[in-house]
Amino acid sequence: MLDIHTIRLRHPWQHEPCERGTRWLRSFNWPAGLVAREIARLVIDPLPDSAVVRLNGQTLVAEAEGLFDITSLLAEHNRLALELSGSASAGDTVCPFDVRLEIVEG
Repeated sequence: MLDIHTIRLRHPWQHEPCERGTRWLRSFNWPAGLVAREIARLVIDPLPDSAVVRLNGQTLVAEAEGLFDITSLLAEHNRLALELSGSASAGDTVCPFDVRLEIVEG
């Protein structure tokens, strides 16, 4: 059985217009206590097929629907970007998806 620690990336999110429609942005720091034997996964639920996900400027490729292994891309300070079709309201700081980090003990 996997031991999973979950960190929810709730508000505050920022958004801005982009070529696809809207880019949702959020910063976060290195997960406290993450050690070499652990795996860090980004989970976005539900993630539209047309979405583009970037971490620290790198485009991510999903291992499964809405699941990304980000272990090798994590830095002390991180910037997550979700590019989606459509627009967001000017004052909206709540991302329309459940976004979380899962730290899996390896």
